[in-house]
Amino acid sequence: MSEKQGLIKVAVCNVAQLLSGKCIKTENQRYIQGQLSIPEYQRPYVWREKQIDKLIEDLKDHQEKFTDSPYYLGSVILHAQDECLNIIDGQQRLTTLALLGYLNSELDDVSLTYQASLSIQHIKQNLQYLEKVRSKWEDYINFENIVVSLVVTESEDDAYKFFETQNTGGVRLTGPDIIKAHHLRAIPEPYRNHYAKEWEDLGELQGIVMTLLRGRYWNSLKGRAVPFYQEKQKIRDEVVEEFANRTLKHQDDVAYGLMRVTYTPMTKQAKQDLQNSYQLRQPLNEGINSISYMEYFQNLYRKYYKDLKVRYLPEYSKFIEWLKELEGCRFLEELFVTGLMLYISQFGEYKLDVFAKKFFRVAYSKRVSNKKAVRADSIPEFLREHKVLDHIAYGFTAEQVFESLDCFDLKVDEDGLNENTVKRHFVEETNKYFELGIRSAQYAERFADQLSQKIRKLGE
Repeated sequence: MSEKQGLIKVAVCNVAQLLSGKCIKTENQRYIQGQLSIPEYQRPYVWREKQIDKLIEDLKDHQEKFTDSPYYLGSVILHAQDECLNIIDGQQRLTTLALLGYLNSELDDVSLTYQASLSIQHIKQNLQYLEKVRSKWEDYINFENIVVSLVVTESEDDAYKFFETQNTGGVRLTGPDIIKAHHLRAIPEPYRNHYAKEWEDLGELQGIVMTLLRGRYWNSLKGRAVPFYQEKQKIRDEVVEEFANRTLKHQDDVAYGLMRVTYTPMTKQAKQDLQNSYQLRQPLNEGINSISYMEYFQNLYRKYYKDLKVRYLPEYSKFIEWLKELEGCRFLEELFVTGLMLYISQFGEYKLDVFAKKFFRVAYSKRVSNKKAVRADSIPEFLREHKVLDHIAYGFTAEQVFESLDCFDLKVDEDGLNENTVKRHFVEETNKYFELGIRSAQYAERFADQLSQKIRKLGE
């Protein structure tokens, strides 16, 4: 292996050797030594009682069946950097074993530091839990009899490749875990801690990441298929592909947006209005740009939908509160939130309540035009025909967007309207909220026209 690629060392050792920092000899007579540490791009320590119980049960079963043979914990991947051995894969298992060693005083000299507040919280909780169930494990823990395969690389790129492909722990790496690692690695060392903390403060990202993936993939110019919600591995792979592998290797933090230039009639001097936001479908650079993009849209999602922190927009807030209570509309809600993020990143709060209602008429139309259930695969099919997200993304003004939404022809299939169905309940709730005044016997005949007339008048 060339020096450019970096040296990879492989060894087998027991956990007592590894956690105590002792020098470990490799198979080809090289040595591994350094202080174990957690790099910024690692996810926090997240193991809970379920994963701990499984590890303890495995150790107990092995000890009872194979008293004289060691228990194989799996591989641990480390990145050698100066005096440190950064744990790339194995943090969850090693931290849990370190807690066991601390409680039974078998490992007194373990030195691992944690910066993530979530890690510290889980460590405290797990220490209490392990103390509570001490009788289940204290007779079965022998760190000299627990062995691991060590893979140590001097190249951070090689370390990242290992990190991306390993799944030896009990909690699978998610797409956001992997893209976090990818982008923090690309940030210069002096700023890495800052952006690692910024990322941690964003909290659970799977929701907004999926919204962004839909917004970028549900695109008539270069559309791609979004995996269905049951296809967890495919979802993970697509998230990594779009938000890590396809990002550009530039350091600039770039936000693309519309610029409006107004010329005066005589002098042709220009007044420029610049939009200060990221665009949902914009190209992304690795590092700070991608993290800032995620932060921007996570904050939009929290403010305008999840937590609804816009009480100064009473009409909009009231409508979204009502919308979130509708039943049987999961896939339609996903489409609505995607369009909402596209609109806000384009036009901000300008006539936001008007947009929300106009887009609702279109995005939720499948609830009344379908005979029965709205399936996940019907949404991309609907978008291929109507391209409503593209109208939002490529609109120059909000009024252009409103006009395109108003052109949509809402249709009602009367099947199920006379029964106690999700469709009928939806029509009843919509009739009530928009004060359409339609009697139940007239739902099939009048609902589409009455709702369309009411919503098309908004913003005039």
